[in-house]
Amino acid sequence: MVGWPQTALNAAGISISLQFTRAWPTNKAVMSPFKSRSDKDRKPRPGKPARGGFSHGRVDGGQGGGRLQQVEIIELGPKGDGIARAGRDRIYIDRGLPGDVLKVRARRGEDGHIRGDIVDMLTPSQHRAQAPCPHYDQCGGCTLQHASDDFYRHWIDRTVRIALDKQGVRVREFLPTVFIAAGTRRRATFAAVKGGNNVMMGYYRRRSHDIHEVDTCLVSDPGIMGLREIMKPYLLKVLKGGKATDIFVQKIGAQFDVLITGNIGSDAEPDLACRQVLAQMVNETSVARISWRGRERDRIETIVARAPLISSFGNLNVAMPPAAFMQPTPEGQAALVSAVMAALPAKGKFADLFCGCGTFTGPMLERGPVDAYESVDTAIGALNKAKGSLPLKTFIRDLFRNPLKRDEANRYDAIVFDPPRAGAEDQCRAIAASRCRLLIGVSCNPATFARDARILTEGGYRLQSVQIVDQFTWSHHVEVIGVFHK
Repeated sequence: MVGWPQTALNAAGISISLQFTRAWPTNKAVMSPFKSRSDKDRKPRPGKPARGGFSHGRVDGGQGGGRLQQVEIIELGPKGDGIARAGRDRIYIDRGLPGDVLKVRARRGEDGHIRGDIVDMLTPSQHRAQAPCPHYDQCGGCTLQHASDDFYRHWIDRTVRIALDKQGVRVREFLPTVFIAAGTRRRATFAAVKGGNNVMMGYYRRRSHDIHEVDTCLVSDPGIMGLREIMKPYLLKVLKGGKATDIFVQKIGAQFDVLITGNIGSDAEPDLACRQVLAQMVNETSVARISWRGRERDRIETIVARAPLISSFGNLNVAMPPAAFMQPTPEGQAALVSAVMAALPAKGKFADLFCGCGTFTGPMLERGPVDAYESVDTAIGALNKAKGSLPLKTFIRDLFRNPLKRDEANRYDAIVFDPPRAGAEDQCRAIAASRCRLLIGVSCNPATFARDARILTEGGYRLQSVQIVDQFTWSHHVEVIGVFHK
């Protein structure tokens, strides 16, 4: 890329960088509000071929899409799909609710599960409600808009309790659940396709490669949906026709960070003309930075940036790297920080594991020195630039491959850990035998949280309290905060 004429690339007040930065790992930068092609909830998993018939001969997969079945939904699965039984088989049915009597077409999905497509609603569930979004029938984003508020809230709580019960984990106290309002999600990933003189931007349909264009989204910050329309004329000039490109948008303060993933420009990567258009977008809109990568796990190149995008975490004012992980809603972040700080001692020495860019690190520094551990070097670099004279030490460390050891954990009065959805199994095994008296776990996956909680309780910790924060409205995703004492 070196050698482009800088006079052609510079717009007023805008710096254009040709340096690469490391891609933020997708295992933590999930939920956008709707991850597009990489979200396993929205497309079949490859490599698991469909089978013609189901076990025990109870349901016939057959040809032509499966056989019609009349079923009753008996429960919801952990991902929000209705579950019916046909003999010993379980049929998973999107948009089903307990009590629904349905006529479905059952088939073996490419993910190996038996799935039923609703053909007719014979008897609706008493918990069923009119979905408020006009795109709900086609969009692959929200999971439970068809459920009443009371049912939805009860199910969110029950999902966490069931996960803990399955692991045999006893909780001394469940604190009141925090529900975050819709319309507050500050990030989204749109699938964009150029066709003729138009750009379609939308979300992938559930378990599909098909894109549904959306002009409204009830869960997203309205500013993101407004920016979607503003970006289209610029994207029309840089997208290659016929192939979907992911456009990730994250709101940071009053400005927007944009990451383009896919082929752009005349040679499938940003050429001079493409860079000029993107510089124009930054100069003329509320987009403060545009970055690009060819594929999801490629390095990220910052194409153009007007100014640093600053997020404040307590006394830390962090210049965020491109596509850096942030909690999906400001209100959800505030609730999580409040729960962590309510459990943290008034003073002491602390560790923040999987610290990211400092969501919890910053507030924790108000109580004492913090050692922050993170595998992503760009996040640690951002913290180092922001810390000034604060008592913060940072460590680039892959806690999956090299967990904090027992003797290391013994140094701290409290440890906070906020791992990706996969959880922190090995890390919890390592610190379960430590003398650290307080552990605070934050998780976006009840199943892996419950598994890790079992490991810690078997090591002598007691799970004093659990609090749920629902910042993924109408979704099966939920945040859990657990406080462990020894």
